[in-house]
Amino acid sequence: MNSLTPRARHLAQIHAIVETRRIRPIIGHLSAAVFWGMPIRPSMPSTVHMVVPPSSGAHSKNGVTVHKEHLSDGDVLEVGGLLVTSPMRTLIDLARVSPFVTAVTALDFALHKKRSTLFVPLVKSAVVESVDALGAVRGYSRARRAVQFSRSGADNAGETHSRIVIAELGFPSPELQVRHVNPRGGYYYVDFEWPEFRRIGEFDGRGKYLKSEYLDRMSPGDAVVEEKIREDHLRAQSNGVSRWSPGEVNNRRELRRILLEAGLPCSR
Repeated sequence: MNSLTPRARHLAQIHAIVETRRIRPIIGHLSAAVFWGMPIRPSMPSTVHMVVPPSSGAHSKNGVTVHKEHLSDGDVLEVGGLLVTSPMRTLIDLARVSPFVTAVTALDFALHKKRSTLFVPLVKSAVVESVDALGAVRGYSRARRAVQFSRSGADNAGETHSRIVIAELGFPSPELQVRHVNPRGGYYYVDFEWPEFRRIGEFDGRGKYLKSEYLDRMSPGDAVVEEKIREDHLRAQSNGVSRWSPGEVNNRRELRRILLEAGLPCSR
């Protein structure tokens, strides 16, 4: 199992736990998010999360985390022999009880038009309506906050995490995936932009230079050169360009320094 990806490893864990149950359990919360292909921040779950009725006597133990919730028929789907909370219900539960970064990372993914291959992208207004329909339940306020903060433009979890930290540090909210003309034809799309300050921000995850889906038949060296040309073109349009890595997102002091040096105002 060590050769499996973290997602595949947790899926195998889910199937192993389900096979030990006499009655098929309902997979929910973080485990349902993994099932639906949602990115998980800050780390993959170490236990399998299940949802049981409030009256159940089940308890969290032996690699299982139990959540006692009321579920409607529409909240549960049967997929490949598993009972799983729907994408919408999964997102709402994450927003109610998980850390803010976990909830928003999953929400941004679900709202994106192209990132999900396992379910149809959701519309933010529908997510808001679903949260409001829950009424006065535990975690309602934090769910509303996470949903209101979510946006559809983030291309990956690192960009979502960056946006959360940018907001928490007190910097203005950036526009996402802004289009710029490529002098050689076509367009560039930048991760973050503050047009009023003529400043562009780029999140440089390792995948940009190493993963095949981003390289598009280029070598890592070619990708670096192409990125340099792209940045030169953006600067020629009178834009400043700042870059940061996952390490700097995790080190808030460093990201704050980068944004201050870029001339962005900070309210904190």
